[in-house]
Amino acid sequence: MLRMIGFGENVGSGFPKIIAAWKETSWGEPQLLNKLDVDEVELVLPVPSTKSSGAGVFEGVSNRVPNGVSDTAKAIYSHIKDNPNISRSELVNLTGISLKNVQKHINRLKELGLIRRIGSTRLGYWEIIE
Repeated sequence: MLRMIGFGENVGSGFPKIIAAWKETSWGEPQLLNKLDVDEVELVLPVPSTKSSGAGVFEGVSNRVPNGVSDTAKAIYSHIKDNPNISRSELVNLTGISLKNVQKHINRLKELGLIRRIGSTRLGYWEIIE
């Protein structure tokens, strides 16, 4: 309806971009489900669970990151540890929080002396401080 009066895009025109971006995260295969009875399409994007039972996602991180640091900061630390070349925008995609909040958690990890940036934001990398 909104498309007919010039306030919307063609139906489904954004799906290829969404699917391509999702595949880059390696979070699982997106699915497009046709619902013929109601004439609509459902996009299913599988999101990995960030909850851990025991060790899981934060295995080895808890020993290094002090108590009182949020699970999100621990997740960011873990992602940086796994991939020192990770960008802030990749951290946004992996954590599901805004760039501003990613930067807030990065600043906290820097203040605690856990990470530091070596080189520029574009060509540099993260270093885990032991």
